[in-house]
Amino acid sequence: MRKTIQTCLILLFSLLGALTVTGPAMALDIAAIRLGAHPEKTRVVVELNDAAQFRAFMLTEPTRLVVDLPNFNWRVGNIAKPKGTSIREIRQGPLQPGIARIVIDLERPSLIRSAFFLPQGQGQPNRIVIDFASADGAAFAQGRTKTYGSLRVNDPAGASQMVAANTQNNIAPPPEKPVPRTANTNTKAPIPVAQRPLIVLDPGHGGEDPGALGSRGLMEKNITLAMARDLKKALEDTGRYRVMLTREKDVFIRLSQRVAFARNKKADLFISLHADSINRSGVRGASIYTLSEKASDAETEKLAARENHADLISGLDLSEEDEDVANILVNLTMRDTMNQSKFFANKSVSLLKASGVRTLENPHRFAGFAVLKAPDIPSVLIELGYMSNAQESAMLSNPDYRGKIAGALVVSINDYFEKTGR
Repeated sequence: MRKTIQTCLILLFSLLGALTVTGPAMALDIAAIRLGAHPEKTRVVVELNDAAQFRAFMLTEPTRLVVDLPNFNWRVGNIAKPKGTSIREIRQGPLQPGIARIVIDLERPSLIRSAFFLPQGQGQPNRIVIDFASADGAAFAQGRTKTYGSLRVNDPAGASQMVAANTQNNIAPPPEKPVPRTANTNTKAPIPVAQRPLIVLDPGHGGEDPGALGSRGLMEKNITLAMARDLKKALEDTGRYRVMLTREKDVFIRLSQRVAFARNKKADLFISLHADSINRSGVRGASIYTLSEKASDAETEKLAARENHADLISGLDLSEEDEDVANILVNLTMRDTMNQSKFFANKSVSLLKASGVRTLENPHRFAGFAVLKAPDIPSVLIELGYMSNAQESAMLSNPDYRGKIAGALVVSINDYFEKTGR
């Protein structure tokens, strides 16, 4: 009997040990928090061991910068506070099942200027970068409720009403302290909306044209629209861009009309979103296409031909409509536009890879896609993946995976406009 009990105990402890070892191996770790004081802003850098969605916003009375993340392990050591910052204290704790919170107490009213995710690369870890600056008066009242990031939190009351959550979730409110007046604070004003670069996102297909079909009834037209909406929100959350979609719902739009829309709106960047299909179900990975008079390979040429003839569904053959565009390709303006498109494509490929998004071999490719032929707007066509691959089509229908793609593209777009001086 004793031997039987001993055997059972050994088996039990072995099972418990196995469960411990095989638990979540990639739990999110907050490895460090770095602070930087600049003349016009304070920068907060949150270092992570993995890519993650986040949400950032300000709370008032007293002022706090709040960062919500999926549950994390707090591995942060000492946090150096450089002179010139208004940061008093940094706290963290659980918020709700699956979500944890970092709270940064501030000495004076402030506004977030930008917040974005930077994937690991060039010796740097994954990072969330948040810039904020002191603000007062109308600017503070108008901008204090703005939320940045794409993390979805069960928060029906809204970000501005989350004061009570601090006490209820082991994040004690800071001690009361008079907030100093900042009537003479000299802060950098946010970019006026009308002066922000305009990005036009083009969700491929729509209406009677479903595009490529995936498993479980998934359709390309729905994937591209969902991706466009996710990317639009992520871009607008930075406070740096205006974003418009060529279609906001499931409708059919001719290829020429998509280009005309971007030109009429005087877009600064055009991004067409697609998800390819191929007769080899094992092929998967994202790719980015820029315009060229000659396709980079036979497969790309066939893909461009399929996309360019999408208008045949409604009785219009685009190949007979845009002969004049071929003449524009030799124009210097067009060549400059193509060079800018190539720069953006290469930057996007690099950051997608760094974010853990699988890409094709030689992911930057060239073809004569009709939607890339605006002579004065840098344009790319992004194939998000393959609907013909069951695993990838399922991933593309997952908001978390689309958020990873959106995060990489936002950083690419930031880099692009910094290069072009916007």
